[in-house]
Amino acid sequence: MCVKMNVLLLFASGPDVFTISVDERAKHDQQFHGLSPSAGGFITGDQARNFFLQSGLSPPILAQIWALADMNSDGRMDIHEFSIAMKLIKLKLQGHPLPSALPPSMKQPLLPLPPQTTFGKCSFIPKSLPNCADNSVVFSCVLMA
Repeated sequence: MCVKMNVLLLFASGPDVFTISVDERAKHDQQFHGLSPSAGGFITGDQARNFFLQSGLSPPILAQIWALADMNSDGRMDIHEFSIAMKLIKLKLQGHPLPSALPPSMKQPLLPLPPQTTFGKCSFIPKSLPNCADNSVVFSCVLMA
């Protein structure tokens, strides 16, 4: 069995639309800190509501988003919950339906953002797999300096 098959299956399943990208996360973090969270790292429901209303979504839709994003139902949002809400707002504005429950990919703890340095760009370079009978091509990601 060729390793290429696993790679193709990964790409065939497609990206999870609910995954928050590093770029989105950085933007959400900046927006969150702009709302002057408490010393404990939370924003109030009023702070969030006033900010989220700027999206143009209706209050009932925003209430659904709040219910999904406020994972511990404490009436306030930490940076992770805020990022979830922002992603759901973006998806709703793009025409996606809201999920009935928070997808598992959104429940995962946020990983720290990489330091603000130049990492270069990711290039996809074709590489042949020596053990594949059909000499298929897969892609390998290489960070360029």
